[in-house]
Amino acid sequence: MRNLIPRPWVLRQPMLRLVLGLTLLAGLITGLVVPFIALIARERGASYGTVGLMASAFMLAQLVFFFPAGALADRIGRVRPVVAGLIIEGAATAAFVWAESPAAFIALRVLQGVGLSLIYPAMRALLADLTPVERRGEAFAAFWGMFNVGWLLGPAIGGLLSSFVGKVVLLLLSGFGEMLLALPVLLAFRRLSTTAAGTVPRAGRDSFRTILGGALFAAMLLAFAFEVPVGIFSGIWSIYLKELGASDFVLGISYTTFSVANLVTLPIGARLANHRPRWRRVAVLSTLLGGVIVGYGVPSIPALLVLGAVEGAIAGLLTPSVDAYLSALAGPQHQGRVQGAYTTAGISGAALSALGSAVLYTHGAWLPFAVAGGALITLALPAAFLIRSNEQLPVQEVMAEPAVRSTR
Repeated sequence: MRNLIPRPWVLRQPMLRLVLGLTLLAGLITGLVVPFIALIARERGASYGTVGLMASAFMLAQLVFFFPAGALADRIGRVRPVVAGLIIEGAATAAFVWAESPAAFIALRVLQGVGLSLIYPAMRALLADLTPVERRGEAFAAFWGMFNVGWLLGPAIGGLLSSFVGKVVLLLLSGFGEMLLALPVLLAFRRLSTTAAGTVPRAGRDSFRTILGGALFAAMLLAFAFEVPVGIFSGIWSIYLKELGASDFVLGISYTTFSVANLVTLPIGARLANHRPRWRRVAVLSTLLGGVIVGYGVPSIPALLVLGAVEGAIAGLLTPSVDAYLSALAGPQHQGRVQGAYTTAGISGAALSALGSAVLYTHGAWLPFAVAGGALITLALPAAFLIRSNEQLPVQEVMAEPAVRSTR
């Protein structure tokens, strides 16, 4: 019977299974407290302005460190940045237990941003290292799927636990859990080959500059557009739902609805991702996504939960295509830099919108969502047409060869 229902390709690769399993754990552990950071600060006397600065500080730390961290992963390998990032981010999360002042809240969010900056580009580069270029849509869809399973369970579990043990215990569970995860990451990644887990080929004279231009700029413009709503959510989402009367459990569910719908559509997005042209999908789905973001201004909790599911479904169809396009722009010697440049552009949009989220919110609860949705559409459409121009060029198969050939 097992031969009649074969496992998906990504689950037949031992190395990819390790990466995906650890991604699932990371999403679960961090997801426990994501909905509650801003609320904890508010409960301890932080103003709306401080909450906005916390979100912005988290984003700005990533803005500063994402690209250097990606370059570091190209230089010293993928493992050590991931391990260091887990320890730093986990320690900062646990330290929120003792934070009381606005300065402490902001400083800890900066440390969380530094930790994430070390983890994210290295993990994405590792995934590209382990995957042939024609399979990267599936691999990145599986990556997001595992992370969203964690976020499906994490916020919902966190919402339930907070009613029984309180938010302080959640902070400790999440923080120390993330630090402990560094050990299995280190042990598991040591099983990978030297190229994937340790060092990567040094760039020659034909360096990272050769892939800068319209191809990478299109991806970076998309990243900026997609992350503008994320900054809004980081700044005021929890407060918005609380002021509409949502319980802690409903707050957790608001993240879960996104994740469930995203998991349903990610396999479809994975199949679409490896087929060109991608620009039409990007243009249409980005426009729909922007419309959903504008809809979050409707002050109805049931409507917001439904819109969260619609957003997750659209993102599941869209994200693998963008990831597949991005990962094909360079080979392993520059993959960390490419991922770092992409995430830096994205976090620029998130940081800018997070900084303005509290200000916009004071002028109307609907206003941050209208601005974020409009910005997404306005920026994503020209990016899609840039991708169209680049897709008419030959695919950079030589540059995109993976550092490690996976077994079939």
